[in-house]
Amino acid sequence: MLSRIKNILVIRNDKIGDFMLIWPALSYIKTNIPDCKITCIVSKQVFDIAKNCSYIDEVIMDESIRKLKTKLKGSNFDASISFFSTFRIGYLVKTLNIPIRVAPKTKLAQFFYNHKILQMRSLSLKPEHEYNTDLVVELFKISGISEIEEMTTPPYLKLDDKVIEEKREIFIRSNNINTNKKTIFIHPGSGGSSRNLTINMYAKICKGLRKFDDYNFLIHCSNDELNLAREFKTLLLPEINIKIITPTTQPAEMLYNINNCDVFIAGSTGPLHIAGALDKKTIAFYPNKKSSTKLRWQTINSFNNRLEFTDTDTSNKIPSLSINTNKVLLEIQRFFGSS
Repeated sequence: MLSRIKNILVIRNDKIGDFMLIWPALSYIKTNIPDCKITCIVSKQVFDIAKNCSYIDEVIMDESIRKLKTKLKGSNFDASISFFSTFRIGYLVKTLNIPIRVAPKTKLAQFFYNHKILQMRSLSLKPEHEYNTDLVVELFKISGISEIEEMTTPPYLKLDDKVIEEKREIFIRSNNINTNKKTIFIHPGSGGSSRNLTINMYAKICKGLRKFDDYNFLIHCSNDELNLAREFKTLLLPEINIKIITPTTQPAEMLYNINNCDVFIAGSTGPLHIAGALDKKTIAFYPNKKSSTKLRWQTINSFNNRLEFTDTDTSNKIPSLSINTNKVLLEIQRFFGSS
């Protein structure tokens, strides 16, 4: 049955990692309503990345409600999905007179929506990207789509092949990459979100992996994390001749940088989730906290490309994560051997 819903507004206007976890849901919409138009409201830091999402037809940067109402007036949306429900966005979609408004059933914002799902995401009963997809399934039910196509598979983020090749050649030359060895990116920063390993722990992991093979190690960071990256580099020299990838002020450029790695190692950060969307191998470290589990915030790459560890300290009082380094190293080496 063809859907009567053709013009859809979706909203995920917070951090990079949160935004990347709606890509399977967006893909699911396009698979089942291929002729629909998806307009997406995103935060300023996500805007350039969102323009690289093939499932989004129009990207709108979040700003004041007054400006958004002016910009979206007359758009005649058939439906909206607020992947993360807030009072101001609920008010926006209500005042735009969108007939079908789907969102999680949470807090006061729920009163602006006429289709709500009680999800209780903080219980971490399933991955965040599945909670997002559940909202899309609700839209399908309302739309009357009875025969739903299966979910598409990773990668969800696909870059321009010609640009990839050009940038890869530059990357190999400028970083003296041995193309016969795996290229491992380590992102030691937290991006101001979840707790992470200390740079000393990341250094131990790198030195331990070097004993297994002569991998290409590179440090990935943002401009704000450059000093931390330099400290981390100092811990590894001269034993490991590691380089820092020049941070970019262009978020879209970060996508091509990350695409050059074989493995991305980090805490639960935006760049980790970009690597997941590219279907790179990811090694992630998560807090031992109910609302931030490795299940809830798992990356969206293939199952065989994910390796996840949880903080061994259950008190959550230590500012950094704790791990059993020897056990982690053995699991990583097994993980590498599975490819």
